[in-house]
Amino acid sequence: MIETERLLLKPYSLDFAEEFYTKFQNDKTYLGDYFSRTLSVTKTLQETKLYFQKKIESFKSEEGLYFGIFLKESDELIGHISVTEIDWSVPKGELAYFIFNDFSGNKYSYEALEAFRDFCMNEKEMLRIFMKIAPDNIASKKVAEFCNFEFEGLLKNDYRKRQEVLTDMLLYSFTKTD
Repeated sequence: MIETERLLLKPYSLDFAEEFYTKFQNDKTYLGDYFSRTLSVTKTLQETKLYFQKKIESFKSEEGLYFGIFLKESDELIGHISVTEIDWSVPKGELAYFIFNDFSGNKYSYEALEAFRDFCMNEKEMLRIFMKIAPDNIASKKVAEFCNFEFEGLLKNDYRKRQEVLTDMLLYSFTKTD
């Protein structure tokens, strides 16, 4: 578990799969553009539990690090943060996060990203983590830059919004310097 002033970042557990399912389904329009793959495998509570079980196994094997973001004071699930596509030979991985719409605008993403970035760099000894951000996602660009991720370039035709519309992505990274 990772603790900040207002948040707890907890590894995925079946204990909060139902809460995730309910909130994710309620926010599917809000999250659908950039988490369409997750949406496609969490259409029912049973699918969501299976999705969680796969992420828990991936965490155990260190193929991916998946955390729920919770409010410290109420233990309410407010989002997700993860590193996937981990290459331990570097080591590096791709970071993604979201905050459920009801909780956006409170700078929780800044707090979660800084803590998770530090966890990846210090506890997991990664040398590089990167994020792909849609050019129209101004809020995520601001969060990345505030958390000292550097813009590296434009990835042409890199992602399909809602698994349909081909779009470019911006590449941001944070690297550990000696």
